[in-house]
Amino acid sequence: SGDARPCERLVQLGKTLLPGCRILVHEATFDDTEGMAAEAEARRHSTVGEALDVGARMGAWRVLLTHFSQRYPKLTDVGGGLPAAGAILAFDLMSVPFRLLPALPRLTPALLCLFADELASAGDATDATVGASVDREVDAPVAAGDSGAPPSTV
Repeated sequence: SGDARPCERLVQLGKTLLPGCRILVHEATFDDTEGMAAEAEARRHSTVGEALDVGARMGAWRVLLTHFSQRYPKLTDVGGGLPAAGAILAFDLMSVPFRLLPALPRLTPALLCLFADELASAGDATDATVGASVDREVDAPVAAGDSGAPPSTV
């Protein structure tokens, strides 16, 4: 998905890929607070929760959260919380070797720490609330307890 609202056709496409969509790269410019969700809809972007929901509904093993904006922070703002276990936060010029995909979700706390000042200053500049937890869980296979291994192929 690129710079867009969630799309049911994308979910259906992911379901048709056998043995299932393994990796979804989805735009997620905004956190899930009420104000940011409304702004996401008005600006035709997605929230973190919407992107994770698309990934869960299509059966993605990993959801790489990214965004395309000069106005907002370089890292997707998860509102001070942690996204689902299978989510990966992306940033500008990030390169993702496939062999590291099982371990990358564990780097989320370090990335949030690394980009903390930028996320906080962006929140101050846009008068957005930084700190609302993204506690929206998504169903397997990107839910907590994910083994980290990619789904087996048939």
